[in-house]
Amino acid sequence: MNFLQQLILRRKLDRDVDDEISEHIAEKAAELEARGMPPAAALLAARREFGNPALTAEQSREVWHYAPVEELLADLRYALRQLRRAPAFAAAAIVTLALGIGANTAVFSVVNAVVLRPLPFPDSHRLVSVLVRSTQGGTPHPEELSYPQFFEFRKHTAAIEHLVSYHDTSMALSGAGDAVNVPSEIVSWDLFDALRVQPLAGRAFQRDDEAAAAHTVILGYQLWRAKFNADPSIVGRTVSLNREPYTVIGVAPRDFVFPLGNRDVQLWTTLAVDARSNTKEPMTEQAGARFLQAIARLRPGISIPRATAELDSVEAALGRQDPDNYLQVPSTWITPAVDSLVGDSRRPILILLGAVGLVLLVACANVANLLLARTAEREREFAVRASIGAGRGRIVRQLLTESFTLALAGSAAGILLAIAGVKAVARLAAGSIPRIEEASIDGRVLAFSIALAFVTTVLFSLAPAVRLARMELISPLKEAARGNAAGGGKFRSALVVFQIALGLVLVSGAGLLASSFGQLMRRDVGFRPDGLLTFSIGLPRSLANVPAHLAFESRVIDRLRALPGVTDAALAVPLPLAGDELSISFNIEERPSAPSKHPVSDIAFVTPDYFRTVGIPLQEGRGFTENDNASSEPVLIVNRAFADKFFPGENAIGKRIEPGATTDDARNGMRQIVGIVANASQDALSSAPTPIYYYAAKQLPWCCADYVVRTTGSVAALASSLHSVVASIDPSAPVYGVHPMKETLSKAFTAPRFQLLLLGAFAAIALLLSAVGLYGVLAYAVLSRTREIGIRVALGANRAIVLRMVLRQAALLVAGGVAIGALGAIAGNRLINTIIYAPPMPQSILLTAAALILVITAAVAAIVPALRAAAVDPIQALRTE
Repeated sequence: MNFLQQLILRRKLDRDVDDEISEHIAEKAAELEARGMPPAAALLAARREFGNPALTAEQSREVWHYAPVEELLADLRYALRQLRRAPAFAAAAIVTLALGIGANTAVFSVVNAVVLRPLPFPDSHRLVSVLVRSTQGGTPHPEELSYPQFFEFRKHTAAIEHLVSYHDTSMALSGAGDAVNVPSEIVSWDLFDALRVQPLAGRAFQRDDEAAAAHTVILGYQLWRAKFNADPSIVGRTVSLNREPYTVIGVAPRDFVFPLGNRDVQLWTTLAVDARSNTKEPMTEQAGARFLQAIARLRPGISIPRATAELDSVEAALGRQDPDNYLQVPSTWITPAVDSLVGDSRRPILILLGAVGLVLLVACANVANLLLARTAEREREFAVRASIGAGRGRIVRQLLTESFTLALAGSAAGILLAIAGVKAVARLAAGSIPRIEEASIDGRVLAFSIALAFVTTVLFSLAPAVRLARMELISPLKEAARGNAAGGGKFRSALVVFQIALGLVLVSGAGLLASSFGQLMRRDVGFRPDGLLTFSIGLPRSLANVPAHLAFESRVIDRLRALPGVTDAALAVPLPLAGDELSISFNIEERPSAPSKHPVSDIAFVTPDYFRTVGIPLQEGRGFTENDNASSEPVLIVNRAFADKFFPGENAIGKRIEPGATTDDARNGMRQIVGIVANASQDALSSAPTPIYYYAAKQLPWCCADYVVRTTGSVAALASSLHSVVASIDPSAPVYGVHPMKETLSKAFTAPRFQLLLLGAFAAIALLLSAVGLYGVLAYAVLSRTREIGIRVALGANRAIVLRMVLRQAALLVAGGVAIGALGAIAGNRLINTIIYAPPMPQSILLTAAALILVITAAVAAIVPALRAAAVDPIQALRTE
């Protein structure tokens, strides 16, 4: 190009620049004047904004008091105007940010409700959970307290202000409409004092309420409204619980929940119930019966280690007095009550929070890519503004304002998504994660979302801002004549590699969970859940071990078997898949040991037809019969896991053990194993079969057994007949807990299903965003290289060569992302392995499958830009020259 051509081009550019800037200055001056600024000041402020700083001292004083606020408002208005001019870019960025911020906000709301939010009691940081460490069974594990142990702890500790025992029960409420079973809690007298809670009406328990003769109860708020119409005169009245009169002394507040996380409990009574239990030795005196949970309030200034040391000394003193039942070594297990409540749920939800954080990083990389492309398109605009006097800082500030505007819009949309997402998450995890129903968008969650907006602004605007700060001002003006707006290609490609790597981490993790969940679903539970219905009947505890109770159960079983379609019926406690465990130590006759070293196993109490009813095969020996009663030789049946663990390489049939649970009859100490049955899962999520030994129900009657019925017809139709069957025998006996066994099995999978669905959703979002990012990079590369491609085609390159050129670029990006992501996936899968319930497929297979999914997705994203490049018309491409 000769000198004359350069001069003509430069003058043309100057005229274009002057026209464009003059138009912006006029628009800006009109806006400022409409807001009340004097015309002269408005014109000067507009000139200052668009890079003309040539103001006298007097002119600067005239506009200085408008500048800070007006410049900020001007930046915001200009940002909105720019976004309005590029609706596709704005929509893509806002939707991407909404997905990332919304998902993070929803998951953080769960973390906030479950992990971070304190318990709803005054000074809740001083509430702790108290257990003891047991070594029975070979592995140290936390264990509940016995009553004598609890009483000693309560009596001899100065570090604890209140120590409260509690355990679950249920009570049949009659005389107030239809009889109903009410989930209840048996507690020590100072529960409400320890929690610093005052009843809504009446009074809290007092020391005298622990006496065996006491019959006092506090009603839950919901029960008070549902059964007593919120009658304020209920305090002092007598109600019938388990056919015994109880005096109502108070009503709990509306939001009172205890045990923590269990909203079903609506009755609280004292340990007086256990003090008058109709056994030879009341439960409150049984040192070997460890079933009490305990919560304590530490005194002000007392640390957990100090309280632990104090209780350890009490335990050691008990061990010296009674070495058969207590340890002489430090064994107290004290943890903050909120940690005890969260339990095993903490790790999965924190892993999910980390996973959704990766989604946000992918979203930020995507928006950064969009901004880089947008910045490249606007290089001529920025160069023009800089050429007439606008500083780099001023231009960068404008770009950051636009980025922050995008972040705020994305946050607002994300919060709306999070509100709906929190409800969906709470439904998915209902019953599997404590306090998840309390998840909501509160002030802390909103602050988190706003913080995310700032963080994301920095993350996705940093690269465009750095590029703009380093931009050559003359080159864009020269290249503008040719219509070339290329720039930032390497960094944009690096962002896509980053996205693909994070996507592989998430897809691989989701694959690991999916494989584990599939194995879990295919696991043999050891019985036939189809056609099984389970339920319970509320009966007085006073009838637990008397012939009248056994006669009642027998009549119910006979009536059930007479129903159409019913093939079998039986009783058991606990039922399979219920997740309930009754663990107790025992002694082997051939290998006796000290009580503190006795092996431990789960136990169950069943009627003779139980194994046939649920479909547990008998493998060796015999099953129970009606002749296995209180007057016959005491026997047991064990499962295969018990036989293999405690009698390896031996025939367990004929062996004798001395269980911890027995009758008052001394001759019943040793029991003979007469049969071996297949392993039936007590916990659907347990990876290994649990050793169990079964008692014949008539030899050792147990309170509150559950009924299990098999039918060839409709389980729902059978459920509707249960109430009439029981009412025909005893109208005051409530039926509750009616569940098809298939439903119980499905509920057992709630936690792993929740984890899989959330991580799978995050992986899908990351996969989609990675594909969009790759598509954007390739599409922009094709656009910026249109002239080059046209020249190649004009010089003889065929369509296949152009196609391969674009696909080669995509392949390099994907290969780099997969290589980096594979390392992250290996590390991430190690963490996810800590929350799976069944062994998944080999990691190499899962990682290969995840990489293949990414490659296929990337191929789909790359094919459109590649075809567009192959279809470039060289004549049209070169016409811009």
